[in-house]
Order: sequence, then C-alpha cells, then structure tokens
Amino acid sequence: MTLLTGLSTTLREPVLDAMVDATTVAVVVDQDELPGRGVLTWRVFDASGPIDAGEFSVGDDCGACQLIESLLPLLETLIAREHWQHVVLAAPPAMEARPLASTLVATMPEIEVDTVTCVVDAVLLVEQLSGDELLDERGLALGPPDRRNVAELTARQIEYADVCVLANAHRSMAPERLHNLLLHLNPRTTVVAADAGGVPGAPVAKLGLFDYAAAEAWAGDLAAEDRLQPSGDGVTTVLWRSTRPLHPARLNDALEDIVDGVVRSRGVVWLANRPTQRLRWESAGFSASLGTLGEWADTEHLAECTVVATGVGLDPARLQAVLDACLLTESELATLDWQSLDDPFAGVL
Repeated sequence: MTLLTGLSTTLREPVLDAMVDATTVAVVVDQDELPGRGVLTWRVFDASGPIDAGEFSVGDDCGACQLIESLLPLLETLIAREHWQHVVLAAPPAMEARPLASTLVATMPEIEVDTVTCVVDAVLLVEQLSGDELLDERGLALGPPDRRNVAELTARQIEYADVCVLANAHRSMAPERLHNLLLHLNPRTTVVAADAGGVPGAPVAKLGLFDYAAAEAWAGDLAAEDRLQPSGDGVTTVLWRSTRPLHPARLNDALEDIVDGVVRSRGVVWLANRPTQRLRWESAGFSASLGTLGEWADTEHLAECTVVATGVGLDPARLQAVLDACLLTESELATLDWQSLDDPFAGVL
C-alpha cells in the first residue's frame, strides 16, 4: 500500500493518476461533505475506471478515528477480490499518515505499507508552515475536537513522508530553498519535483521505502543531534540544550519571541515548578504547546531541556538568547522555592 497525503486535493490528482497502473486500485477519501453533512465520501477506481463509491458517517467525536475504523472493512473487501497487488489510499486533506500507518501495521498484517507520499505546494509551503490559522477556520477540521492548525498538520505530514512531491515548483522563486526546508524537516524523505502539469518527475509509489520503526522514531517527541542538517539557502536548524530548568512565567512570556522565525520545533523541557515531569515541547508556525511525557525518574536521562528548531531566515544566536533568558539563574537555583512559582500552564498540563 501507498499512503498519499497533502492539503490540496487538486495538486494530488495528477500524482494519484501517476500511481495507478494495471496492478493498482485507488481508494480516495474526501472531506468536502464533512462540514455540511457530517460525512466523509469515498470512491474506488483502477486503471479501467470507477469501481465503487460511498460515504462514512462521522459523529462529533473523532473524525480521524472513525475514518480508520470505517476504512478497514473496505480495504478487506478489496483484498479479498485478489485482483490487484497494490492499493493507493489517498487520505482526506486534514489526515496525517501516522495514525493510518500505525493502525494498518497493528491490525492488517496482510497489507504492507510500502511508501508514504506527501504532496506539498511550493507556492504556499512556507506560508502554511508559518501561520497560526486553525484547520477549523478553513473548514478542514476532522470534527469539533480537532484543534490543530494548518502549520501543525503540514509539518506532521512532511515529517512522516518517505517521498515529498514538490508541486508548483515551476512557480516558486526558490525551489532549492524549499527542497532544503523539506530535508531539514525530514531527512528521511526523498524530494521529487512535479512538472508544470503536476506530474512527478520520478516514481513516488511502490518504492519499498517505508520503515515503521524509523518513521515512528522521527515523528516522536525527542530531540537529538541527528536532527541537525547543514544550514543553507536561508534554512537553519538549531539544537538548544540546557541542564537548568525553565522558569514557567518567563517561558510563557517569551512564547511569541521563541516561535518568531521558527516554522517547526520539537523537544523535551523541564519546568522548575514541575521538577519531576518530562514535558513535550512542540511548535508549528505561531502556535506552541506543552504536554506531559512521564517522569524523569522513569528514564535513563537526567532532567534537562533539549529543543530542535527549524526556520527560514532564523537567527540562531537570537533564539539561543531568548531561550537562555527563560532559564533559572544561578542565584534562583540556589534560593528559589521552585514549587511556589506561579504556573501559567496549569490549565493545559
């Protein structure tokens, strides 16, 4: 199976057409009817033409979860026909490949996820990675609980992809910069430029590139030296690390400065007023979030802060200074009652 993701269904169509040959069946799930009717529509076709179509009902809880549950019987039916050797699953625009791949690996051993392909728009890529617009504001949320933003979805789709198809490359003023940006976000990926008609210039399916363990490790929450790529053409990735904890109030006050110029950052941080907790740090565009990962005592690591940040036109020294200013000072380390510090993140952690 090839999983196909990407925000633009228009740009995905020529890529999808290039994937379908005599041995391939395609399942395309769309979400145009989701806001109005609460359904995801699907169609099945192969090289000979349309085969079937229908829809999945989606409730008010988790559209992504219901999509996965509804897809499994359809996929089982196609497999039982024993007519094709390859399935292309084109996910809805707001769907990430990771939950789909994880479910398929866990529940359908008869399907081998072969390649995860993501189509990105060269004209809009930096804008999509840099803003704070919610999917819901664009009518793309997969249900009311979906509070992701466009930047978060775009980054996650890229980070899990074995192949990134750079559509509209001929309309971009700096295609090499975009190629470089994609590799900074995911060094595992192969970047393939599409021609003016949207057709990829190299194979993008049946490549045998998907490695579940590697994909999961890269999409995880940890930050490390292996995430660093050589800076070039205005794209920079920075590793920031400290063995001192962050002052929660100063971190909260500095959030806008931290994400300024950063399209994506991930890592693990240590808040002074939560000395035993490992906290996940993540930002995409102008949005940043913290989440709990467990206790430091449950790992082999001493408590520390480690963040990897990627940006276009990013000033590493400025970012380092902003983050350093959020740390407890030497005198605070010695004199402060850490537990008594105000907790601006109490409502989210």
